[in-house]
Amino acid sequence: MNGSTEDNMPTKTTSVGVTVIGKAHQTNAATTKVTGTLLVYQLGKPYVGEEVKKHLATIFSYDVVCKIRRNRAVVDMLPVGSRGVRYEMVQMAETHRAKIEEIADLGTADKNQSAGPATVVLVAIIESKQKQFEQAFPKMTLLAKLRVS
Repeated sequence: MNGSTEDNMPTKTTSVGVTVIGKAHQTNAATTKVTGTLLVYQLGKPYVGEEVKKHLATIFSYDVVCKIRRNRAVVDMLPVGSRGVRYEMVQMAETHRAKIEEIADLGTADKNQSAGPATVVLVAIIESKQKQFEQAFPKMTLLAKLRVS
C-alpha cells in the first residue's frame, strides 16, 4: 500500500488515486524484456497549483495519452508527479535496468519542478522506431536515451 500528500502546495480539495495490480501474460509488450536503446520523450510541461488552471487549454488530454500508448514504438509510459521529470526518469531507468544518457539537460529547474497532477508523461520508445514515432507525435521533446543492458 502506498500514499501521497500534496505537501508542495496548500490544498483546498483533493482526490483519491487507485492502483490495480494483476498478472500479465508474457506476450504483453509491457512485460517483454527490452534490450538495446530506448528513447525517452516528454509529453507536456510541468505545472502545479494555479499554473494548472492557467494552462488548461494546453495540457494534453486522456485521448492523446491513449493514442500514444497504442503506438507500436512505445515500451513504457510514466506520469510525472511532485518529484519532477528527473526523478521519474531515474525510476524508469531503474525499471529497465538501464543507464541514462542525457540529450536534454535534466539538471534544469523545470526538470526538477513538480508536475503536479501529472501534467507531464514520460514515454519510452524503441530507438529503431524513432522516425515513425516523431512523425506521429512531432510536438514531443526528446529527453534521453536509456541504454539497456
